[in-house]
Amino acid sequence: MKRTFFKSKVSLIALILWFSLANHSYSQKFILLQKGSNTKTALRFQIGEEITYKSTKFDYYVTDVIVDIKTDIIVLSENVLQPKEITVVDIRNKDPRNHTIRNLSYLSMGAGVIFLLVNTVNSLYHQGDLKQLEDSWALPVGLLAGGYVISKLKYKEFKHKGDNKIQLIILYGD
Repeated sequence: MKRTFFKSKVSLIALILWFSLANHSYSQKFILLQKGSNTKTALRFQIGEEITYKSTKFDYYVTDVIVDIKTDIIVLSENVLQPKEITVVDIRNKDPRNHTIRNLSYLSMGAGVIFLLVNTVNSLYHQGDLKQLEDSWALPVGLLAGGYVISKLKYKEFKHKGDNKIQLIILYGD
């Protein structure tokens, strides 16, 4: 009888502890950068992440760590801001679309290098000189140039104007 009472007491304590930890782990605070109503391209900055921004106070980029997010302010390690004070946020490393663009540019440049290499080896093997390479240099150069141009199309910054909005989201917060 003592054992069942002890087991039920331990189970009750474990259940209470689990609910208290579950409640704490579900609370989320983040900064949402969104263009219009498009939720697919919305970016989130959570507590503990670095954010690089320009504000109305400074005309240069400042990199800071997000410490806390309140209903109307962002508490950073070196500064306290309201969302309306932020003019530009640097999103080069945050936007997942940039990874796709980077991969496409690497693919194009890699294809150009491989095509040039294969054509060089083929020309040397079959003819013993590089005459065949003179006829087909345009395609690999075009692939290399195309890859370079694609790499420059990355999303660099999020400007806080027009349809672009910066929201402070607190879910199940204190």
